[in-house]
Amino acid sequence: MSMFFLDQKNPIAQVDCLSINTGNSNLLVPMPAIAEIILSQEVINDEGKPQWMFGWIKWRNLTIPLIDFAAMQRDEPCADFGSSTRILVLNSLVEGHEHRYYAIICKGFPHTIRVEEDSALSAQDEVEIATCISLSFDLDGQHLDLPDFEEIETHLRSIPQNH
Repeated sequence: MSMFFLDQKNPIAQVDCLSINTGNSNLLVPMPAIAEIILSQEVINDEGKPQWMFGWIKWRNLTIPLIDFAAMQRDEPCADFGSSTRILVLNSLVEGHEHRYYAIICKGFPHTIRVEEDSALSAQDEVEIATCISLSFDLDGQHLDLPDFEEIETHLRSIPQNH
């Protein structure tokens, strides 16, 4: 299924992904983009941060930005998921900013979805694609959004690496 890795020379027959609930939508995140899932982490506040950023977290001797994807989409303050909060640490896929990793907060535990070349995807043609989403579709009766990593990481450029 080459929709995940458009720059690949050889199409991929299947891609393992995680479906994560951002509070606003269910994102389908390809496993190669994911560095780790962590349950909770102390957040380091930053007064100068954008409103869609929770703050910074310590992860593997690095300090990385923790963002609220839904808040980024709507340019709103972050939501609090309470005890159901999980953190998805992502590998940076785009150059042009200083953050090799960043984290997205999600609600509940992500679950695995295998997307195969012959999976029945129904693209949402009539629906306007939301900010930071590259594709919106239904897969086996579940509505999913494929994140636009380039657009997300464009937002990361506005966050200085000062921690």
